[in-house]
Amino acid sequence: MKLYFSDIIIDSKLVKYGVKQLTRKLFWEDPYLASFSTTIVSINDDVENAGSYLVELAETAFYPEGGGQPWDEGQIGDANVTYVFEKNDKIYHRVDILPTKKEQVECKINWERRFDFMQQHLGQHILSSRFHKLFNARTIGFHLGKDTVTIDLLKDSFTVEEFQRVEEEANHIIHLNLPVFSLYPSDEELDSLPLRKAPKVEDNIRLVEVKNTDYSPCGGTHPSRTGEVGIIKIRKWEKMRGNVRVEFVCGLRAVMDSWGKYQQFNSITNLLSVGDTEAFEAVEKIHADNKRMNKQLNQLKKSLLEYQIKDYYSSADKIKDYSLVVKVFDNVDMKYLQQVASLLNQYPKTIALLAARNDKAQVVFTRSKELKIDINQLFKEVISLIDGKGGGSEVTAQGGGSNISNLEGLMDAAVLKLKHEYIK
Repeated sequence: MKLYFSDIIIDSKLVKYGVKQLTRKLFWEDPYLASFSTTIVSINDDVENAGSYLVELAETAFYPEGGGQPWDEGQIGDANVTYVFEKNDKIYHRVDILPTKKEQVECKINWERRFDFMQQHLGQHILSSRFHKLFNARTIGFHLGKDTVTIDLLKDSFTVEEFQRVEEEANHIIHLNLPVFSLYPSDEELDSLPLRKAPKVEDNIRLVEVKNTDYSPCGGTHPSRTGEVGIIKIRKWEKMRGNVRVEFVCGLRAVMDSWGKYQQFNSITNLLSVGDTEAFEAVEKIHADNKRMNKQLNQLKKSLLEYQIKDYYSSADKIKDYSLVVKVFDNVDMKYLQQVASLLNQYPKTIALLAARNDKAQVVFTRSKELKIDINQLFKEVISLIDGKGGGSEVTAQGGGSNISNLEGLMDAAVLKLKHEYIK
């Protein structure tokens, strides 16, 4: 049985076509139905969401979450519908307050949200069909998000030119303004149709056909003609567990995405005082210059650090024939402490106790490799003074704690232990 999505079936139910449903699905009969009047069958407390209620309607135009498409929102009387789901062929609507009426309740769909989802969902059908036709890449995942849509394709890679070809053909189908049908085929009819993918259910199979172009099992809502998708724009792609994930947008989302990119590009050209065609070359030059300057800066930092390390060593306290470096830094990170420690422990008979004050206290203890002092043991004996934890090896140990105010006390305690217990 073939139905145009634009056909409004008021007096007949889909049961007539062999489709079983306990809650009548008006969104299948007419996806453009934005308001309707019906009867509330039941209202129950939502045990999973305190203060909310689950409303069952005799019939509903609210689409329940499923098949990769989010649920509809709107109102049932004075109550706001925040979530819709289907369970055991019944559709339940989560609302924030108890509806004041049960008979002839006026219901309203958030049409802007619904039509956006319709555009994105049909766009996904079109795009998936092109990937399948051109490159035999089957869609194995679909997610319709608030801002973007993604599909996962059973293929390990594509070229930029292949993505461009898919996008061009998908938009050509949109421009043809082909009609979209809802099909409820018999088993014999199902076997004769060139399905892009196999149905996930055995009964009540519903197909969506883009005229003579794509046949796909689907329970979602879609526009009645491909032209209503407006435009499909692939935004980016990435490898994902051996497959390829493609992110795209359709309709108004694509327009807004393009406008946002134009504003950014225009700001860049104005900032660089270059024309559109010169922007990439200018940015490329800045990137190369920045890379070169960062390399020079890192070399200077390394030279400065090496000079500082020599100064730390030369000015270190002497305990017998050991050199003891004790430093507490402000606003340096653990990576910096580790770097200083790795350079200091290259000097002979050297022990370094290093710490930093940040959001929390951080500590690194280290020693020259030829020494027999157990630095990890020393570290564990004092780290509790800053309510900290950590550890390491006999050569180097590190960690952190929350009691910054006692960081100096920790360092003093470590020095005393070294002098009286570890260096003999």
